[in-house]
Amino acid sequence: MESFFSHPLIAVVALLGALVFVHEFGHFLVGRACGIAVEIFSIGFGAKLFSFRHGHTEYRLSAVPLGGYVKFYGASPAEPVPAGVEGQEFFRANYWRRMATIAAGPGANFLLAAIAFAILGLSGISHPPAIVGDVLPGAPAELAGVFPGDKLIAIDGFPVVRWRQLEASVSQSADRVLKWTLERNGQVIHIDLKPAAVEVENALGRKIRIGRAGVSLGIVPAYLYMSKKDGWAYRSGIRTGDLVKGVSCPRLSIERNPKGFGEFAVVLWEMISICDSTINIEIIRDGVPSKIVAAKVDQGLLNIANKGPLVFSEVREFVALAGIEDAQLLVWPDQKDSSVFLRGDRLVRFAGKKFDGVFGLRDLVIENQSPVVKIGLIRDFREIELDLPLKAVDSQQAKGRVTVYTLPVSLLGQPEEPAPVIEKYSGFFSALTYGFEECGRQIVVIAGALAHLVSGEIPIKALGGPIMIAKVAGDSAKLGWQSFLTSLALISVNLGLVNLFPIPVLDGGQMVLFSIEGILRRPLNDRAMEFFHKIGFIFVAALVLLATYNDLSRFWKSMLIALVGDQ
Repeated sequence: MESFFSHPLIAVVALLGALVFVHEFGHFLVGRACGIAVEIFSIGFGAKLFSFRHGHTEYRLSAVPLGGYVKFYGASPAEPVPAGVEGQEFFRANYWRRMATIAAGPGANFLLAAIAFAILGLSGISHPPAIVGDVLPGAPAELAGVFPGDKLIAIDGFPVVRWRQLEASVSQSADRVLKWTLERNGQVIHIDLKPAAVEVENALGRKIRIGRAGVSLGIVPAYLYMSKKDGWAYRSGIRTGDLVKGVSCPRLSIERNPKGFGEFAVVLWEMISICDSTINIEIIRDGVPSKIVAAKVDQGLLNIANKGPLVFSEVREFVALAGIEDAQLLVWPDQKDSSVFLRGDRLVRFAGKKFDGVFGLRDLVIENQSPVVKIGLIRDFREIELDLPLKAVDSQQAKGRVTVYTLPVSLLGQPEEPAPVIEKYSGFFSALTYGFEECGRQIVVIAGALAHLVSGEIPIKALGGPIMIAKVAGDSAKLGWQSFLTSLALISVNLGLVNLFPIPVLDGGQMVLFSIEGILRRPLNDRAMEFFHKIGFIFVAALVLLATYNDLSRFWKSMLIALVGDQ
């Protein structure tokens, strides 16, 4: 059943059908409430399959199941109406009744989006938690004393649960001191943190100034890289690629199970400081679990550990002295990866340039426009250089379709997102309040994007059409009903806003024409109305053709593969 509804054709019929039906039903309900007679209300359009009449209205089921339409009696004074509906024609309704009837279509789409968000709120919404996965070297967070694994409780006294709340607060607070309340190992800690001001380029290509704390959501797994052959870790029997599951001190019967590399580094410091003989490190090596490495405590490390860390940079330096680093830059190729690499290679240069961690590597990869680059590797504890052919990937961006070049290899210790927090509303009214609030937020975001599209700040190539909607509908349906409902809500907001555009054949255009009539205190003549509608139809048809062309240019390859197979 799930695979049936996840088929793009079925999914787009369900999604667009619901959106257009709700839109037209909004016109129908408000029009009837305003005393305007309805001639036809159709579910679907095209050839009539079935119909019945109730009062003066014909209700239809039509062949094309993509929504429906409503037709009012007397859309223009020249249109004849049957006996019994005189005085209820659309053109005879006053200005406010006609405006309300037309505005009800987009309003119904916004209401549908709010209800969809409310249903999601009742079922529970997954959010990334406000837990620090990693602390970047030299960043404000590290200097302030933030450690990996810290859970953010509040900022400036306001409760924080979701990572998005952390991001929003930090990005809006460049060079302003924030008071963070953290939970660490069951203890509450208060710190002052001043986000650094950085200039970045947003999705529209504009330079904007934001704050950055230097923390990341992703937890770096506790895979280890042996940086020194004569280091304590290598001499103790630990090897590159080992995954730490636990660290214990047998003498004191103390055991810790770190969730990531950062927590492992802190735990290692703690264990060495309290266990003056041997510590046991439980690892997984080559998929074989529960291998115990008994490591004798090094006196030099013990002397450092006894001082206790104040900031995470000290912990980082401590494990580096032990000959351990994280595995974020550790190459771990499988059989499909490039034969240039061997397991255990560690990237240190890209395109001849050094970089600072995985984020520095990412920036260099994004900047690169060459299909072949010179890379530097640490292999068997010495650096070598190789020419690496990159993998070309087509990427759809706001400026259009571009080719980017990516590393043709897997890196072992890539950050993993922590378990989400579930935000669930227990009552109908609280969920509905959330639904309207989220709908309002999305209206602001999408209206801004549409404004930038009209102004040209977002390239016209970013415009999507029916094929993109079909892809979004099919992809979201495959991920489950919650993802599908989220897509429905977002596209419903889009549909409502687009229909408010002042184009004659759209609802917004009709409202502009009614306003002109109100100013002139007379209806426009039939010739003017016909001219406006022709211009509007041409404009909308051109937009549909442009959007379809954009869709085909994006998806022609995947569509062809779907039809004939991947040869």
